[in-house]
Amino acid sequence: MDEYQADVQDPSAAKRRGRPRVANKKKQYTLTMRPDMYEQAREEADRRGISFSALIANALVEYLDK
Repeated sequence: MDEYQADVQDPSAAKRRGRPRVANKKKQYTLTMRPDMYEQAREEADRRGISFSALIANALVEYLDK
């Protein structure tokens, strides 16, 4: 009978599983606004071809940079 020996590698050299870590990780928040304002923002995001979240983040960055 042949003897089987597992190929053991250094555990620190093992490849990590899952998503890579992000240095500037985003966090999810809840935003409360009037329904008409949400609809306007959603339509603007669609018109620009970006997500609602990206529209709000861009607007906030622009506002804070003033």
